[in-house]
Amino acid sequence: MILGLLVDRIRLDEKLIMKAADRMDIKVELIDISKIFLDITKFDNRFSHIDIFLQRSISTLRGLYVTKILEAYGYEVVNSFHTSLNCIDKVNSTILFAKNKVPTPHTIIAFSEEGGLRAIEQLGYPIILKPIMGSWARLVAKINDRDAAKSIFEDRKELGVWYSILYLQEFVNKPGRDIRSMVIGDNVVAAIYRINNDDWRTNTARGGQSINCEVTEDLEDISLKAAKAVGGGILGVDIMEKENQLVAHEVNHSPEFKNIQRVSGIDIGAEIVKYLVERVKR
Repeated sequence: MILGLLVDRIRLDEKLIMKAADRMDIKVELIDISKIFLDITKFDNRFSHIDIFLQRSISTLRGLYVTKILEAYGYEVVNSFHTSLNCIDKVNSTILFAKNKVPTPHTIIAFSEEGGLRAIEQLGYPIILKPIMGSWARLVAKINDRDAAKSIFEDRKELGVWYSILYLQEFVNKPGRDIRSMVIGDNVVAAIYRINNDDWRTNTARGGQSINCEVTEDLEDISLKAAKAVGGGILGVDIMEKENQLVAHEVNHSPEFKNIQRVSGIDIGAEIVKYLVERVKR
């Protein structure tokens, strides 16, 4: 079997995948998508020797569109364009959570400052404002009062069309931590708490610390439901503890997993490769 690893930078996560593949005698072909081109007017057969692709681009748009084109050529890519797009678009993922009865924070979309201020009247302060696409908690804001809301809405409008769509979410007073679970196919292979005592944003990219989290029945249930709602595959599900309930708020279509592997002791890289091998056998 030959695995095509689509990258634009090789991080520790990708190295862990390659090491696992080497131990399992799986050949990995690295494809730097920042250096290739793809003809979209005719079939490109230069990759005909590759059995399956794993998309691990840091660039959201590069990863999304290389997946779309390779699928159009007839290749199998993990995660699929369908799954990736559902995860990338927070509006769509939240709608899918609601339709599939996955507990998720109360969320309202507004299209103007006036609409946003009226929406907050329903949600109540503080609220969380997120860009409809983005990662690592960039441009995520906690808004505590009306004056702050008006100022931030004005700033977002100036940033361009993507930021003029106001994704407003109730503030969940989580206990200084959230949960990232790693879903591979039909299994929740591991989970971590991400803890930050200095910032309400608990992402490890913001300085959050990782400790192991037991995969309970409730955590497994919401993780699998959230993953299934967006299309399934290899996914990182972000979950918060809201009083006595778990709520899913995002799914990452190309999750970093080095911290989960480090603190859980589970070889996530190997689990990913095993899953891809099984996909090829189907």
